[in-house]
Amino acid sequence: MVVPSAPSSVQVVRRVVRAWTRCHCQMPSDQADTVLVVMSELCTNAVLHGSCDAFDVRGWVPAAGELRLEVDDRTPSAPPAPGSPETDAESGRGLFLVDALIRELGGEWGFSPDGARVWCALPLPVVVR
Repeated sequence: MVVPSAPSSVQVVRRVVRAWTRCHCQMPSDQADTVLVVMSELCTNAVLHGSCDAFDVRGWVPAAGELRLEVDDRTPSAPPAPGSPETDAESGRGLFLVDALIRELGGEWGFSPDGARVWCALPLPVVVR
């Protein structure tokens, strides 16, 4: 989906991702909540650091047992890395948090070579029907 590059869009993405991960992907609630924190951080970065009027959010299941998510702010830059802000800093921990949460979920993440798109791949529970 394409959403305006505005703070209110983060809440819209959260609602859509919550419904999709819980209903379509059948992800357990605690894991889905963790994904929401990750997506909130990535979308907030797109709003704060992107230079376009909108950004793209994509989610799909390319294979059984895997969830892929992307946020593309359409703003090429050097791929950022998790930082180490000062103890009293009010920001700068987002990618550190993203890294920790994705690892906790057993996934991996990274940036496109041009730094405009961040992606993550997460394991999904196998649903027996």
